[in-house]
Amino acid sequence: MDHSDNKYPSVTVHPQLRRILLANPTQESLSKIIEYQLFDQPRPPLADDILCLLPYWEQQACEGNVVIASLIQYMAQSSPRFIKNEKMIQANLLRIRILASTPGIFSFPSIEIQECLEQFLQTSDLLADLPELEVVSFSSDEIAPLASDLKRFRLSPHSRRYIHNLFHAERREATLSVLAHIAKNYPLLPTCKKAYALMLSLDNTEIWGRHPFCLRLIANRFWDYELMKAIEA
Repeated sequence: MDHSDNKYPSVTVHPQLRRILLANPTQESLSKIIEYQLFDQPRPPLADDILCLLPYWEQQACEGNVVIASLIQYMAQSSPRFIKNEKMIQANLLRIRILASTPGIFSFPSIEIQECLEQFLQTSDLLADLPELEVVSFSSDEIAPLASDLKRFRLSPHSRRYIHNLFHAERREATLSVLAHIAKNYPLLPTCKKAYALMLSLDNTEIWGRHPFCLRLIANRFWDYELMKAIEA
């Protein structure tokens, strides 16, 4: 029998080996995953394995395992339909990929934040004032429709929907990337913890339009433009 098109037929369908290779990603295991085309195997369902592995990948990403980022990118290329259909997994994988690809390591246990998320989210919107977040930019034309509401410090439902649309996929990823950098590298530990807490709280894309941190980002950019206009007048 010719196995030239399937060099490792028994390996590619073995669920236990797939879990072992995925559990602690290294360059060697990633090479095997690509060689065996593990994500092309329909059984057992990929979602079952990924759901179990998410906490382990999260911890390893916080500890600086950069291979996880490459693994997630490869998985997205190999199984784009799976990534698109599993919204909760998609959000977690995005955060984990960003954490893994961000240089540095956490100086605190990630489980501490996960177990007391609400505590660390208190006043976390103030991180929007950090100069690091200035790279998340909005044009004056984008901000202009919000001017009236922002001046009154009261957003209408329409404005909140508009803000939600401002945080498109690229801008969400840019924001999360800055937060990951802060979480791993900022000199003040409480700020690092709050940055990671924010990343966790932004899993649901529907919340970006009303999240206090996101609203403060928008407000900061608006008042920056207002100050510039006052100076130029």
